[in-house]
Formats: sequence, structure tokens, C-alpha cells
Amino acid sequence: MAAPLPPEGQFHIEVIKLLLQVATSDDRVTREEIDAIIETARGFSVPLTELSALTRCLHEGQPLPPPNLSVLRQDPKAVLDAVHALVIGDGHLDESEIAMIRQIRELLGMAP
Repeated sequence: MAAPLPPEGQFHIEVIKLLLQVATSDDRVTREEIDAIIETARGFSVPLTELSALTRCLHEGQPLPPPNLSVLRQDPKAVLDAVHALVIGDGHLDESEIAMIRQIRELLGMAP
């Protein structure tokens, strides 16, 4: 049985879950988005088992697990920095991504 993750590790996993939600918000996931998410996960030292389980949902067309907003509210600026990096990283800013950013700000309790 795997040891429980420290709070910072759980926060990073929740950020990755959110990034996957953002990447799929426009009903298409680009190679650039996947690469950016994997790079972020590596930078956060997200365990490979966790990352594999999350990306398997994409490959198999399963619903993505929702991120834990109470965990994400611990550092909303870091969350938004990761989201912004993802949405501008592929060079395409879709209306659904803009709407998703607004919604994320609201859910995290941040002013518009």
C-alpha cells in the first residue's frame, strides 16, 4: 500500500486534475496541452502512478475525476498560474477556456 501523500503532493495532484479539466473544456485535447500537463506534473513531482491513472481516463474516454476545490483554495494564485500557462501554451485561446478561467476564479473565491 502506498504511503499517504504530503499535503503539498495532494495539492499538486489536484492541480493536475484541474488542468486536465481545462484541457478538455473545448472538447479536444492537443498534443501541446498533454505535453504541458506532463511537464507540470514532472515539475510538481506527481507520482507516476497518479499521473498514469489520470491520463488513462483521457485515453479510455472515461470521466475525469473532479479536483478537490478545498485543496486548490490553499494556493489559488499557483492554481491560476498553472491554468494560464496551459491555456496560452498551445497558442489557441478558446472562448470555452476563457469561460473556464472565469469559473475557476469564482470557485477559488478570487475576484474577477
